[in-house]
Amino acid sequence: MAKYGIGQAITRREDLRLLLGTGQYVDDMALPGETHIVFVRSPHAHARIASIDTSAARGMPGVLAVYTGADLQADGVGALPIGPGLVRGDGEPMDGPPNDPLAVDTARYVGEAVAAVIAQSRIQAQDAAEHVQVDYEELPAVVTIDQAKAKDAPQIWPGAPGNIAAQTEFGSKDDTDAGFGKAKHVTKLSLHNQRLVPVTMEPRGSIGDFDEKTGRVILWTSCQNPSGLKDTLADAVLKIPKEQVRVRVGDVGGGFGMKTQLYPEDCVCAYAARKLKKPVHWRASRSEEFLVGNHGRDQSSRAELAFDGDGKILGLRLEIDGSIGAHANGPGAVIVVAVGPKVITGVYDIPALHLRGNAYLTNTNVVGAYRGAGRPEMIFLIERLMDQAAAEMKMDPAELRRRNMIQPSQMPYKTPMGEKFDSGNFPHMLDRILDKADWKGFGKRKKESDARGKLRGHAISSFLEWTGVVHEETIDLHVEADGKV
Repeated sequence: MAKYGIGQAITRREDLRLLLGTGQYVDDMALPGETHIVFVRSPHAHARIASIDTSAARGMPGVLAVYTGADLQADGVGALPIGPGLVRGDGEPMDGPPNDPLAVDTARYVGEAVAAVIAQSRIQAQDAAEHVQVDYEELPAVVTIDQAKAKDAPQIWPGAPGNIAAQTEFGSKDDTDAGFGKAKHVTKLSLHNQRLVPVTMEPRGSIGDFDEKTGRVILWTSCQNPSGLKDTLADAVLKIPKEQVRVRVGDVGGGFGMKTQLYPEDCVCAYAARKLKKPVHWRASRSEEFLVGNHGRDQSSRAELAFDGDGKILGLRLEIDGSIGAHANGPGAVIVVAVGPKVITGVYDIPALHLRGNAYLTNTNVVGAYRGAGRPEMIFLIERLMDQAAAEMKMDPAELRRRNMIQPSQMPYKTPMGEKFDSGNFPHMLDRILDKADWKGFGKRKKESDARGKLRGHAISSFLEWTGVVHEETIDLHVEADGKV
C-alpha cells in the first residue's frame, strides 16, 4: 500500500543545532557595516506632540540619523492599514487613528514610538535617544472598556463615535427571543478575560537591509507570517512594488500569534535601511515587549442561556465588548467581533443565537492574536455557562453537556454562526474521557479526601478549535513533459 506524506510522522531536523546553541535568531545575526536603532517612546497614554527637538541627539557620538514621524511622512511613508471588511453599526467602515510607524501629531498609548535614533552601536543609540527632547501636552485618556463606553468618555477618534471602531451582529433576535419565551430556566453570566502581555523566549527583532544593485529592501525579522508582512510593508508603508521587498525569517523563538503581523519597528528599520543604504538592526528589550508587543484578550462578555424543562438548550444571547487598543489595525477587532464568535456554540446544538460584538478603541497598546486569538475566550464563556446552568438546575455537568451535544446523525451540521461541521462524534469522545477519568467514582474519592481533611474537586470542559483564518500564500508548480519542474 502506498504511504502518503500527509499525516505521517517525520524526523525533526532542527533539534540538534538548537540544543547546541547554533541556531540563528535575528539577534544572532550581524550584517557587515550594520547600524543600530533605538526608539524614543511616549510616557503618556494620550498626549499631543507639541514639538520634538532632535538637535542634541544628532550631535552625539556615533549618531547617523534621528527620525521623527514628520520625517517619515515627508518621505511618503504610509501608516499601517486599518483592518479590512468590518463596519460599525451605522454601516460605515471600521475606523481609527492612523497607525504611523512613528507617531506624527499625537501619541495614543504608553510606549508608542515617537522618534528613532540610528547610531554605529546600540549603546550610542541608547545614549542619544535620551537626549531627544519631546514636548507633550497631555490629553484625557480612556484605558478600560468601561471608561471607553461611558457617556462622557473622551473620544479617541472622530471616525469612531462612542469609541466604537467596529460592530457585528449574528443570528436571529426574533428566533432567540422566541426560544427564551419558552424557557423553564435561564442562566446568566458576565465574564472578563483580562488583558495580557506576550512573553516569547525570543523578543521581537528586525534588521533592515538595502541592496543598491537591485533596489530591493530586505527585512530579516522574527515573524510567523512573512508573506503577509511583506505585502503590507510594500503596499501600505513603503509604497513600492512587492518585488522590491524581501522578508527573510530564520529561527523563531516563539510567537503564538503576536508575531503574525507587521509592526511599526519593522517599518522604521526597512525605511532607515533604504534611506541610509546601511543595515539597521533592532532588538526589543523585554520591557519594550511588555509595552508594545501586541497584547491579547481584554474582553468582557454578558451572556444568557435558555433551557427547557429537560435541560435542552433553547437559545443563547450574548454581547461581547473588546478593547482593541489605540489603533484599528491588525487582527484585534476581527478577533473580538468575528473570529472568536465563530466557536461560541462549541460542540452544542444551540437552535437559536443572537450575538452582538463591539470593538472599542482605548488609549492602550494594540490588541492582537495571542494564544488562541478569541477562541479561548468564547469557549471559556460557553463552558462556564454550562457549568453554572448545571449547578443551578442541580444536574451532573457531564450529563447536561451530553444532552446538548451535536449528534453524529446531524452531520454535516451548520451552527447558528454559519459554520459547517463536516463530521464529528462528540458524545463518543465524552464517554471516553469520562471513562478514563473515572467520573462516576469521584464521590468515593471525595469521601476519602474529606476523611483526611483534604479538598477534592473535579471539572469538565470541551474545547473546539477553528483555524485557517487567512490563506494568502500560493505556489505555482509547473511540470514539463519530460518531468522537469
